[in-house]
Order: sequence, then C-alpha cells, then structure tokens
Amino acid sequence: MVVTNIVGLIDNTYLKPYGTTEDIERLVEDTARYGAYSITINPVFVRYARDYMSRRGYKLRISVVIDFPFGALTTDARVELIRRYSGLVDEYDVVVPMGLVKSGLWRDVEDDIKTVVEEAHRLGKVVKVIVEDAYTTREEKLELYRIVMQSGADFIKTSTGFEEREYAERLGNRVGAQVENVRLMAELSRRYNPRIGIKVAGGIRTYQQVLELLNASERRPDPTEFRVGTSHMLDIIRTMPKS
Repeated sequence: MVVTNIVGLIDNTYLKPYGTTEDIERLVEDTARYGAYSITINPVFVRYARDYMSRRGYKLRISVVIDFPFGALTTDARVELIRRYSGLVDEYDVVVPMGLVKSGLWRDVEDDIKTVVEEAHRLGKVVKVIVEDAYTTREEKLELYRIVMQSGADFIKTSTGFEEREYAERLGNRVGAQVENVRLMAELSRRYNPRIGIKVAGGIRTYQQVLELLNASERRPDPTEFRVGTSHMLDIIRTMPKS
C-alpha cells in the first residue's frame, strides 16, 4: 500500500500531566496548520481548547480521554464523565477497566464496556476503547478484543502510551503500538466485527511506522477505519517522502 499523506489519519495528542494552556494552543495550531483529523487531550483542558478554537475560528474535532491512563474508575463514574463532556467533545478514548481484565472478571468487563459504549453512542459520539496491549497476555487479548469488538465500539485502540515498561516486560510484552497486536486485531475483527476501526498509539514517530501499522490493520487509509494517536506528528511529517 502506498500512501503519500497520512496526516489526515492523525489524532494529534497532548496528554502529559504537566501540560499547560500554551501546550494546548500549540497543539491546536499545529493541527489546524497541517490538517490532522483531531486533537486528543485531557479533560481539564476541554473547555479551554474549545474556547480557544472558537476565538481562532477553527472547527477542529476534539477527543477527550476518559479514565486515563489506568482504567480504574467504576462504570458509573466513567459514564458520568462521558455525559459531562458531551457538549464539548466529538469523541472519547476510554481505557478498559484493567483491574477487572487482569482479575479475569470477564462478565464485569463486558458489562462495563458495553455500558460505556452505549452511553457514548446515545449522545451521538465516537468511542474508542483502549485495550493497553502491554499489560495483557495473548489469552487475555483474545477475550478482551472479542469483548470490545462485540460491544459496538467504533475503534479498538492499542495503548495509552503511558504503560509501565517493567510490568510489560515481565509479561514478555513491549510498550506502545506493535504490529503483531494490530495483526491480531485485524484477524479477530473478521470474526467478530469487520466494521470496527483500529487506532494505533504509543511510540509512533515515523511515517514508516504508520505504514507498517496501517498494512497490518487491513484497513483503508480512511479516518473512519484507521487512526494514529501520536504526540509526535511533526516527526512523522518530517519523515514523509517528498512529493
């Protein structure tokens, strides 16, 4: 697959806990300048970003992360956050309830994700479910991917980018977006939900990485099917071939 410009697939991201309003302004300006699909930010800056874009005349999409990066809130709290920001955002990136996943409480995991997805859709929003690949075994991935795909989520997303490397390595995993996990998502989606989009995130800094992950996803280079979450959009642009 040859893609000359993948910027329109990017959710331009700033999620560092020490970020400032100036960082959000730069994120918005870069997104508007280069034509990324959206910005992805923490809830604390949603109102500021929306007001700033209004002053600048920008009509950009905003995605807000929910229960990020741990996936440690109750279902009720997650749903409440989705409702609270529904008038300001277009999309949600929601972390799976990781403690329930690691406890093998699959019925509870399924109920939580289904409830969260249904609430987001009731409000007319796109919802991406972050499965945090670095924290799960292959057996856990098989069950978790199935649950996410059958929940009706718009996207399954690889990672937060905030994984604990030491724990991941104990499981034999690497942090960030990995081609083998995206291939598994594509394989299982053929059985459970061929329409689900795939979002790759975590450690993506080059154009070549994007192409490899896109090819593994078996999706078209269309933002309704494939997204790239990255805080390194400018690095990706610098590594793109010159037309």
